[in-house]
Amino acid sequence: MPTEPVTEVRILDKALCVVVQRRSLDETTTSALVDEVLTAAAATPRLPIVLDLTQVRFAPSVALGSLVRLSTSFKLDGRPIALVGLDPRVRNAIRVTRLHQVLEIHDTLEQFLGSLSKPR
Repeated sequence: MPTEPVTEVRILDKALCVVVQRRSLDETTTSALVDEVLTAAAATPRLPIVLDLTQVRFAPSVALGSLVRLSTSFKLDGRPIALVGLDPRVRNAIRVTRLHQVLEIHDTLEQFLGSLSKPR
């Protein structure tokens, strides 16, 4: 496991923002990311979750699979979760694998926050 946190957690008025602070989401980093997201989400049970991937340049299949599992789990609990700030390569990997049909994606944090006031 990485010794330093993989994420920076920001509790906003309308959402829990988890900023990923790695360029690559290898298996070890992804495992730490999932743990950190689950811990932060447990501490703020009512807030929607946004994962800010602005710094991420590479997300292999293990990372994409983990993002889908996180998304599915939170959605089943009625808790919105979205990805923002995707690098074009990461966005393309999501599109090519058709995961954009499963994952909620917004260009910016502001777009996600704005979407929260709209019916889902």
